[in-house]
Amino acid sequence: MHNTCTKYNYFLKLTLIVFVLALQACEKFEYSPYEIRLLDNERQLNQKNIDRIKEQNIPQDATITFALIADTQGYYEDTDAIVNHLNKRNDVQFVLHNGDITDFGLLKEFRLINEKLGRLKVPLVTVIGNHDAVSNGKQLYKEMYGAYDFSFVAGHSKFIFINTNNWEFNSIDLDWLEDQLADRENYDQVFVLSHIPPTSSAFGEANARRYRQLMNKYKVSMSIHGHNHSFETYQLEEGGTQYMNVGEAADEEYIVMRVSNTAVAFERVSTKEIYQ
Repeated sequence: MHNTCTKYNYFLKLTLIVFVLALQACEKFEYSPYEIRLLDNERQLNQKNIDRIKEQNIPQDATITFALIADTQGYYEDTDAIVNHLNKRNDVQFVLHNGDITDFGLLKEFRLINEKLGRLKVPLVTVIGNHDAVSNGKQLYKEMYGAYDFSFVAGHSKFIFINTNNWEFNSIDLDWLEDQLADRENYDQVFVLSHIPPTSSAFGEANARRYRQLMNKYKVSMSIHGHNHSFETYQLEEGGTQYMNVGEAADEEYIVMRVSNTAVAFERVSTKEIYQ
């Protein structure tokens, strides 16, 4: 009897050890919705895609064509439709996402939306949204996508991405932004992209005032945002910088920007339209 119990305990412990080792080896097993455990191909995605854009060697005198999306948070079928529609095009060189990739900042969400957006044939670069910064989303975003504030150059244009989620981070690094704008004269076009627009109370009144001054002082070509879940273009001062709020994925559309050395044009494209 004693030997039977001893053998039973031995095999029970062995089974538990094998089970635990199997779980540790399985990347798909989720210990907690708040965990951070990424694969190598899920890390630093913005820089990897910026490198892909640089590899295109866009000429200084060429028209740059890129797409804008925002607020894909939970709209998985609509995001699929946007990706499928964009993949039928041969003119878009890259896609820029204006934040709120996720709804609750959870690993499962980051992974699921990355699987969908990762099907894009062209590079995707994104800025952090306020929903991406909840739960442990701040750390997840940083590990999966990279820095909150960054920039890159393509052809004749500079693209500056800044974290404007003031409530979640208690600050907006406008000194960094001005440093990035200081070489404005080196580029024909400069775009600033963030999630929350300066017209939102979440931006902060003092931040918004200085931000608007910077946009006009450095003659930014366009300030582009998400967050409001509806498309809108506007100017905050007559003759000043043009602003754009990109709608949510559920609007079943995306924006195509065509930027030359001297002009900026855009069109709203419905995913229900057949693209030839």
